[in-house]
Amino acid sequence: MSLRAGRADSLMIRLLLVKPAAAPASAAGAAGTARNAENALTLSLAFSGARCILQYAVLPFLLPLVGVAADATVPILLLINLAAMASIYFSLRRFWTIGYAHRWRYLVVAAAALVLLAAFTAYDIVKLGAS
Repeated sequence: MSLRAGRADSLMIRLLLVKPAAAPASAAGAAGTARNAENALTLSLAFSGARCILQYAVLPFLLPLVGVAADATVPILLLINLAAMASIYFSLRRFWTIGYAHRWRYLVVAAAALVLLAAFTAYDIVKLGAS
């Protein structure tokens, strides 16, 4: 690992408030740890996908059908956005804790998702204040 990569990893470890785990004793342990990290990524991506389906397909059409005003969806969407951001944050923490090989690639995707979620959350808060 280069000095620059070591400094960047150290910065991310401080930002994410994690302590790197010791290296697994066996190759099977390392494979299991990587599999757990990939499962965390899969779960957070599935959660984000479910959030999008709820936010853009289900809630706008289902709630008016059952007589709930469209403005009532904003608090629900805020909670969903906050849960999605927490899910991304905790999966990032897991990747840095175990030293996952593809953590930097996921960071790019996670950062883009967090920026979008923050924008959606800000928009929902403004919308909630205008109601």
